[in-house]
Amino acid sequence: MNQVLAFYSIYKIIINEVSRYNHCTLKALGSHTASDRTSKSAGDIEIFNKHELFEAIEIKLDKPIDANIVRIAKEKIIKYNPKRYYILSYYEVKIEDEEEINKIIQEAKEEHGCQIIVNGIMATLKYYMRLISDLEVFYTIYSELINNDTELKAIHKQKWNELTLGLNHEL
Repeated sequence: MNQVLAFYSIYKIIINEVSRYNHCTLKALGSHTASDRTSKSAGDIEIFNKHELFEAIEIKLDKPIDANIVRIAKEKIIKYNPKRYYILSYYEVKIEDEEEINKIIQEAKEEHGCQIIVNGIMATLKYYMRLISDLEVFYTIYSELINNDTELKAIHKQKWNELTLGLNHEL
């Protein structure tokens, strides 16, 4: 299903449960199919502390993390000034770009005080799921987002509802 919706669901919960996010708010979910240039945002998901961008999460589904993706992230860091910037992908970091990626990450930390974290989508989801005190809350939020999303195809919504039909009766 849609990973942006899954992470958004998790963040809706952890900003209330994890002390790092005290006084933070989750920006309303924008288009998760539009490019960041079109949406004028730092990432797919943004967390604010008061009126300052605290954290941005960029989810890459169809490509490995290369130096260009990290360079673009650094440009967004310069423009939006978050404290932490996640780049998550199903694919591994391109081995031939690893040295350049590490250099860009170090520059962003030294020059802008921003920590760039590059990680896998599934590993990060598993880790965040362990932070949530009640997975039923995640399931409910995620299901609502899926069913109310205007960009997901009807077949995806139908499949989600078929897959979770048994869960609905158990809850």
